[in-house]
Amino acid sequence: MSGEGSKRERDAYPIWAAMGAAFVGTLLGGAAVWLGLAGRPAKPSSDSAAGDPLSLDASADTDAEPDASAGDRTADRRAGRGDAGEGAALEASDPGDSPLVRAIAATRDSVVSIEFAGGVRGAGVVYDEQGVLLSNYHVIEPVLRAQAVLGPEAADAQVTARFADGRARAARVIAADPDEDVAVLQLERQLRGEQPERFAAASVGESSRLRLGEQVFAIGSPVGFEATVATGIVSALERTQVLANRQLPVIQLDAAINFGNSGGPLFNLRGELVGITTARSSRGEGIGFAIPIDRIRLFLQALEDGTRGRSGMIGVSLDLRAEIAEIIAPLGFHSGVRVDEVTPGRPAQRAGLEPGDVIVAIRGRRYDDLDADLGGRIDFARIFGESIRGLLPGEVIAISVVRQGELGLPTLHELELRVEAASVDEQARIDAEELLGLRLEPSEEGGAPVIAGLVPGAPITRWPGVAALEGATIVSILQRPVAALPALGEQLALLREWTASGGRRSIAIAFRTAKGELLSTSAYPVTRR
Repeated sequence: MSGEGSKRERDAYPIWAAMGAAFVGTLLGGAAVWLGLAGRPAKPSSDSAAGDPLSLDASADTDAEPDASAGDRTADRRAGRGDAGEGAALEASDPGDSPLVRAIAATRDSVVSIEFAGGVRGAGVVYDEQGVLLSNYHVIEPVLRAQAVLGPEAADAQVTARFADGRARAARVIAADPDEDVAVLQLERQLRGEQPERFAAASVGESSRLRLGEQVFAIGSPVGFEATVATGIVSALERTQVLANRQLPVIQLDAAINFGNSGGPLFNLRGELVGITTARSSRGEGIGFAIPIDRIRLFLQALEDGTRGRSGMIGVSLDLRAEIAEIIAPLGFHSGVRVDEVTPGRPAQRAGLEPGDVIVAIRGRRYDDLDADLGGRIDFARIFGESIRGLLPGEVIAISVVRQGELGLPTLHELELRVEAASVDEQARIDAEELLGLRLEPSEEGGAPVIAGLVPGAPITRWPGVAALEGATIVSILQRPVAALPALGEQLALLREWTASGGRRSIAIAFRTAKGELLSTSAYPVTRR
């Protein structure tokens, strides 16, 4: 752990990009529930641009045909949704006809109110014709009774889902995630003859195609008023620092989102599901937020793939000590951080990132309030890492980098990085950084990993005598021995789950120093996200 190589390793800051593994839940009923669901594609786009009005031509395709009992046909006709030959489309001269009216009429059967404990608590949307519902974690959180894991023993975690026509069905929670604020429920299906009933599912769109100023509408149950429509425009995209998971990028709306709207769908004027409403701003009226449907689709895919709980990874290390001012100043940038190493075959390398590049903007945003000095570079690296950690595997993040071009002249490059899931060993190292503030490297003997350094700003860095941890190994954690990286990873996964639910400010941990001394404490500080 000495010499030039060791110093270079200590100065490098690896960004694997932990996305936050606070997933609470397992799949009830096995993989059959999820077969073909998580990978459900968005409805193929027509030649029209996203946001173009929905056509309600009688020959239009639908994702699922609800049962004959699913709705009031008279009400359908009044809404302009009658069967072919019964005035399916409103006449163009009808003053009540508009793209918004048609889109609302086409989507109302896929929306439900979520009820329990004697009242309406939020809303949800039918994602699959077999009765899979999407809602918010915070909507159904009370029925989970703070359970760490959902399974057969949690089968009584049920709510009632009520459709606009008054139909009520029991709905069982099958997965929930506080970090994503997403809940997945399964509707009870009644028999229609010999076949279980099918539900009218929302047509799934692509939130990546939303544009600023595009008109959207939300349907929910604000203050108990079921099936209420709120209209507005897209005010901002990829807004962060909003939810409890500060790095979760959300859609900002100017629609009136009130208590009871949470968990309900956000539609565009094509009648396509583009998000799930999740919150309103406490600092101003008329500001709401929604989780993009593209992100929810990736979340469901991670459940099916078994990668939920794995961190996103891009495969770079950052050189915090490299001076950058002379490189970025000619292009008008004030802050950033230099890329030290790029792992071959990983997302950063595939996107074209190169050693020596200086990252100067994230998601199109500069951080000019930071300086190019060491403190500013550390802060920029932290922001970059947190931005990556807020992503799910498969999500894309745009960055701007300054590169020394020919003749030494700096050039600006725009790159898009698609993160991937970390391996089991990589996840253990990521969790050690995020939760313990420890940077680990594999031991030469293949045993317990060695502590290579501390994460800047971690609580443990403020403890006296922490220098003794360099070169040490973790002997036990949570009073369980950890002889190798996989065992450590298992305990850190438990610790992450506990911290996500609000517990564990400190833990018991023991180290063996490079000199062979045993150090232990029952109050090791845990980094709270």
